Amino acid sequence: MLLIWFLLIIFGTHVAAAESNVLDHIQKRYQEISSFEGKFFQKNYTIQDKNLRSASGIITYIRPGKMRWEYHKPDEQLLVTDGTTLWLFDPLLENVTVQELEKVTQGTPLSFLLGAGDLKTDFMSRPITQKLVTDANFLVVELLPKKQVAALDFIQLAVDPGTFDLKQIVLVDRQGNYRTIAFEDMQYNVALNENQFHFEISPEMEVIYADE
Repeated sequence: MLLIWFLLIIFGTHVAAAESNVLDHIQKRYQEISSFEGKFFQKNYTIQDKNLRSASGIITYIRPGKMRWEYHKPDEQLLVTDGTTLWLFDPLLENVTVQELEKVTQGTPLSFLLGAGDLKTDFMSRPITQKLVTDANFLVVELLPKKQVAALDFIQLAVDPGTFDLKQIVLVDRQGNYRTIAFEDMQYNVALNENQFHFEISPEMEVIYADE
């Protein structure tokens, strides 16, 4: 019994060290990227609704903190931030929701994506509890937020085992529903126009201030 207990301690230490090393590589690789552009494919799985809901579009990023998500399917939407303000524009409803970026990103996966967060500071790693990433070629880590985040239980990051480029994010809520976001055709450290990370509100748009 003592031997089994000892082996579990040794094995657990090795697992924790390995996961910590992977997080270092993921963080380091992401910090090396000054900009990127590519396609994203989002899928939502809910316990109550068995129908799979999907969306896709183009994601663009410039360090530090500027990001643009252009949803093309099934409906057009735009989520854009200049590093300070977050705008969500719905062309169909002709309204834009405005929010202070820091209030929705601190300690979340979006903070990491924006280049402002640190995986080891904001999350704790643990062994994989659910096989949510189906591509066996990816290296997967599962992370718990250290700070309680509304509607988020844990996340999984899937990366290329050779380059540590981010390939997929899985976000799981406290009810067991989850969302996967996969990245494809990514181009790194490319020249981009910084003007696309600011949203101009026209007079005919309805403006909703989420912080009020």
